[in-house]
Amino acid sequence: MNKYRLLLLLFTILLQVTFAQKKINKNSEPAVTLGEKFSFQSKVLDKIIPLSIHLPTNYDSSQKTYPVIYMLGSDYKARFAMLASTLDYMGESQIPEMILIGIDLPEGNRILLPTRENRDTSISDTYINFLETELMTYVNNKYRAAPFTMLYGGSNSGFFCIYTLLNNPELFNGYFASSPSLSHIPKILQQKIKSGPLKNVTKTRFLHIIYSDDDSNETTKSITEFSRVLKYHKPENFKYTIDKLVNQGHVPAVDFIQFLLTLYPDFNPYKSLDTLDKVTLHFDVLSKRYGFQILPPISVIFELGADSIIDKNLVVAEKIFQYSLQVYPQSKESYLGMGVVLRNKGQSENAKAMFKKALGIDPDYSLAKRLLKKLKQK
Repeated sequence: MNKYRLLLLLFTILLQVTFAQKKINKNSEPAVTLGEKFSFQSKVLDKIIPLSIHLPTNYDSSQKTYPVIYMLGSDYKARFAMLASTLDYMGESQIPEMILIGIDLPEGNRILLPTRENRDTSISDTYINFLETELMTYVNNKYRAAPFTMLYGGSNSGFFCIYTLLNNPELFNGYFASSPSLSHIPKILQQKIKSGPLKNVTKTRFLHIIYSDDDSNETTKSITEFSRVLKYHKPENFKYTIDKLVNQGHVPAVDFIQFLLTLYPDFNPYKSLDTLDKVTLHFDVLSKRYGFQILPPISVIFELGADSIIDKNLVVAEKIFQYSLQVYPQSKESYLGMGVVLRNKGQSENAKAMFKKALGIDPDYSLAKRLLKKLKQK
């Protein structure tokens, strides 16, 4: 995806948030819910850490597990809002739906850097311990978290993201660093690449660094040198991408979209998934690649079933919607699709029952209302 397509996608997402704000002013109910705030008492850090938590739209009605992204510095609310809206916009169409956990840094993200005086990294090490022994355990116990996690940070938080990778590479599956401040302790970081825990990583891990050509000289030079060392010393199970954008500034606004599309480059190739067997096989392959179950999105199943109905292949369509009901028993689309199949087979009463079940899930489902009304008029 080129820069202009990324900017267009980002602009669309931000427009959604803008419209939501306007609607909030007119109505009592928000159009977009970004999540909830939670205060986490950390014994490791010996302080309260504010968290910002965003769940997938259909989390409560689903039984699925979801990968988790941990964002450093979510007290930067505009950034957290952009990440949350991006996940909602892209979820199930270009990437799996995900849980977003924002970690506020009230003292500022400078706290994640080595000390200026003697380059002491004890605070950084303590934050890694906090993530591993407290926060991730809490999230895994409270939410339906899949065994696939990512750490995201920008600027000083981006340094911490890289530092975590080099010290505890198996803690997260993916590491996203935007304009990381790698000019701090560069020699130590490079030595960790050559002889640190990353050399012995046994599971596939992903690193993606994004920065811009007009970033600070310190940032661009340190990333270039880091990349050079990484190229010659990376282990076999380690995959990395380093993208230098043009005229995008420090911590580019389009970074998160590009991170996600690079991690899931072939999540949903619509045109090639023209049979149910191809759909299930494709998402089985993805599940094995990423290490957690990735179900075919309801939109893919519904479109496939609708195409079969249009082609008057009701045997195939019924099989598709039976699968849909099995995988998504709380989806209104599953019942609607099966209702149309049964209606076209002349089973009006059974079709009515399906439309009523769809309306039981969403009483305002206009398409189900219209189809049920037409059947009652016959």
